[in-house]
Amino acid sequence: MRVLWLIAASLVLFSCDPVHDDAQAALGGEAPGVQKGPTHRPGQPCITCHDGSLGSPEHFSVAGTVFLNADDKTPAENATVNLLSADGTSWPATTNSVGNFYVTPKQFTPVYPMTVSVDYTGRPTTKMKSHVGRDGSCADCHTDPAGPTSAGHVFVSLDGGTP
Repeated sequence: MRVLWLIAASLVLFSCDPVHDDAQAALGGEAPGVQKGPTHRPGQPCITCHDGSLGSPEHFSVAGTVFLNADDKTPAENATVNLLSADGTSWPATTNSVGNFYVTPKQFTPVYPMTVSVDYTGRPTTKMKSHVGRDGSCADCHTDPAGPTSAGHVFVSLDGGTP
């Protein structure tokens, strides 16, 4: 009887987190024709699902999307996202065909605050104007559209100017 109680208690404890479930549900469904994997959900907060919780997909320590400019969703493929931890360690991540990049804890786990810069096809390095202080999911802060609480999505400027 005690074993059944422990199993039931474990299922309740580990199977539902309404805040986490609501955050995942708010992302909506997958884009038609795009399978789950490295190219899905560009511009969305990756660590909402890739947070390492029980039953979650692969855990990411840092993940995001880089677009070419602020006006559209054209991906910045093969951009290098340079992550610099407060402890001096760093990691270069490369964006894929939809502009996504991700880093696992085995590769790099930053100590916050972290600084980030992006290099793209010989253009001047784009550096964030503020430190990342709390979360490795870029789209948690870089939401669309840009406004008083967000700089908008991460992008590189095609004219060489500052995004």
